[in-house]
Amino acid sequence: MENKRISPLKAGVIEGCLMGGAIGDAFGAPIEFYEDGYIFYKYGENGVTELQLYGGIAHISDDTQMSLFTADGLLDARARFEEPTLDEYVECIYRSYLDWLYTQDKDVGLAKGRENRPLLQVKELFARRAPGRTCISALASGRCGRLDWRLNNSKGCGGVMRVAPIGVYLAQIPSMTVCDAALLGARAAAITHSHELGYIPAAFLSAMIYELTKGKDLSAAYMRAKETTGSLFAEYSELNACLDLAERAVDLAKNQADVDDLENIRELGQGWVAEETLAIALYCAFKYPEDFEKAMIASANHSGDSDSTAAVTGNILGAYLGLQGIPAKMVDVIELKEVMLSLSKQMYM
Repeated sequence: MENKRISPLKAGVIEGCLMGGAIGDAFGAPIEFYEDGYIFYKYGENGVTELQLYGGIAHISDDTQMSLFTADGLLDARARFEEPTLDEYVECIYRSYLDWLYTQDKDVGLAKGRENRPLLQVKELFARRAPGRTCISALASGRCGRLDWRLNNSKGCGGVMRVAPIGVYLAQIPSMTVCDAALLGARAAAITHSHELGYIPAAFLSAMIYELTKGKDLSAAYMRAKETTGSLFAEYSELNACLDLAERAVDLAKNQADVDDLENIRELGQGWVAEETLAIALYCAFKYPEDFEKAMIASANHSGDSDSTAAVTGNILGAYLGLQGIPAKMVDVIELKEVMLSLSKQMYM
């Protein structure tokens, strides 16, 4: 690829987005299935306030695993095609998700010629970390979900939690617009989640990450993502359910800042479904735009899908702040740190 086709991006944004998501994932994973009352009973009045370590390492879950395989699919497309189309990106991302499925269940087998894929050489990625049932069943079906063909009726957060690499990657390619990023985010999520609210939030997140990568501030990136998603999915019946909840999240962060975070988050849901995951992440990012650690604490300590809500919060703030904006004490202990740094370098064009 010629240099004239490469857009500049701020330092540390890819590393920040990937690492931020992984840190959020690891921050919330130990309490994912706990009610908030039990979280505060077990961990104290402030809940979990630091990464929980196992042998000195903060473990990621399936959220980060699948995000890494999304990045792998993007890189595979660049290696296979001179100027990949969105169809070709989807094809390669789907193949990478099938590789991830193999790491979770070797009985499903591996497609011919995939044995030497880089991520399949990372033994830690073969650990089962509560993989989402919808992701497993959809990929095991042997069929690739599409926007125009329903594989299931799931609006779970397994789509939105893995698409952030799309935004930081496509933002470097001048021929790829924010609409392309949003559409690819939706299509990548729809591979496994067929409900409109399973993939529209993924479009929103991909667009917002794209704009943050371009150097926009949180408010500008949010507005652009809202406009783009609204335009792309204007005829979809569930669009307003996503956009209205996102708007409520930002309003709570800006205008109800004196209200306890847990109380505000309860208004947005628990994060098991994608529009709630996105909304909780937006609330925490807008409430603590310059304080990654406080955003992690708020995004994880609630009843619900703590690792996914914190992971998406980490993706957003990691892209906004860059790696330098994430506390080193968190970066230093995250599992697969070197793998993520290596992938980030490969994703820079």
